[in-house]
Amino acid sequence: MQAQSADEPDLVPIDEVARRLGVRASAIRYYEERGLVEPVSRHSGRRWYGPDEIRRLAIIQHWRRVGLMSLDEIGDILAGPAATQGWTQIIEGRIEALRRQAESIDTAREYLEHVLSHHHDSPPHGCHHFESIIFEGLGDRAPEVSPRR
Repeated sequence: MQAQSADEPDLVPIDEVARRLGVRASAIRYYEERGLVEPVSRHSGRRWYGPDEIRRLAIIQHWRRVGLMSLDEIGDILAGPAATQGWTQIIEGRIEALRRQAESIDTAREYLEHVLSHHHDSPPHGCHHFESIIFEGLGDRAPEVSPRR
């Protein structure tokens, strides 16, 4: 790569890149430490980024925010053919993880809706319906519970 001067008009200092993308400069430096992006140049102790690097940072932010992807997943995708697995496997894995999260969220929502609809005058602990589910999940480790009166 040819050395470029920070005086070039298309280069932007890290603080300006951070402002444009709505991230902290420390996050950009962390992405650099992780090998996800590299500044075009350093001048007077400041990192300077060109359009390609800014685009890459915007993609990283979008994948994190919208795809709920980890930096490891993003790094593997950005690594291209050198990655340990192909980008389609990474995306399929993320979709499966999101499916499991959605199921967990649905279970939590159903529980809370039950609490609101069935426990107007009493706290939800001691609910026979949910105690049976809780103790069923414990199997033979379930404590013996005396019936409530």
